[in-house]
Amino acid sequence: MSRAPEPPPPADHAAPPAASVFEPVHDRYGLRLALVLGNQAPGGVCPWAAAGRCHHCDIGLGEGRALDAPANLARLAWLLAHHAADLERVAHLVVYDSGSVLNPRELAPEVLDAVLAAARGLPAARVVSLDTREAFVTGPALARVAGALGPGLVARITLGLESADDRVREGALAKRMPLAAVARAIDALGQAEAALGPGRFGLDVNVLVGGPGTTPATTVDDAVATARWAAERARAAGLGVDLNVHPYYPSARGLGRFPDHPRCPPELTARAVLALTAAARALAPGAGVFVGWQDEGHDHEPARRDEELARARAAFDAFNRGQDPGALAPLLAR
Repeated sequence: MSRAPEPPPPADHAAPPAASVFEPVHDRYGLRLALVLGNQAPGGVCPWAAAGRCHHCDIGLGEGRALDAPANLARLAWLLAHHAADLERVAHLVVYDSGSVLNPRELAPEVLDAVLAAARGLPAARVVSLDTREAFVTGPALARVAGALGPGLVARITLGLESADDRVREGALAKRMPLAAVARAIDALGQAEAALGPGRFGLDVNVLVGGPGTTPATTVDDAVATARWAAERARAAGLGVDLNVHPYYPSARGLGRFPDHPRCPPELTARAVLALTAAARALAPGAGVFVGWQDEGHDHEPARRDEELARARAAFDAFNRGQDPGALAPLLAR
């Protein structure tokens, strides 16, 4: 008599979805590790996504899994254990929750405190980037972050501006992120830097390349204008600025809203990176640029993504490490 198959092991409910476990990569600071926590808003969905905003983006939809603080603390413990072999070398820790990590409705304060305590314990850590909407960049929130990290780490606040052009950001993408509100957040960050002394805070700005509202002929100009706006605002606030570049790909929401808008090929991304790097550095010496590719599995053309990564990943990884535009030559020549 044959034996019945053994039941599968119980699911590890602390583990995030596989697509949300980002691999470590390198940027100009060293080894960069992104931790994707769950969003604690109702249904696990960013409030802006729940309100039908940000038409191009599925990231705010997260995994659609409702989490509370104990579950997110368990996830943090799982992520730290999963990446244990790399933690001693992590120089730049990036923290997402598919929304705003400074919004206590989306990430409970005790979870944020645990994340910051973990960052403080990383021996090689230099920088911690916290992804959030502009409304939550306030003096008290920044003081909490600075107090938890201590003076040895730079806290960089990441704002998903995408484009400085109102027609793109507000019209096509429906970000509902007025430039005046973003400027107020940057000013609050600069005031916190001035109060605590240099080297405590920095600004990261996300730039969407080739997204809805642009065409192949206008994409580079839009990226450059966004870099200039961010660099000028950061300089006025006394802050250093880095740019996170994200080439557009068709997500579920993007396909529904913009079914005919093409994905952004690596060659166009490389042209934009070259131009915006020059523009940002002219206005903000020391500005860095990072080209991101990990997407939490939201790209609805995974075969195209795999093909693009096969031919472009090495060039972008080399650029991210050394910030040398020459690393993009293989793509610019195509």
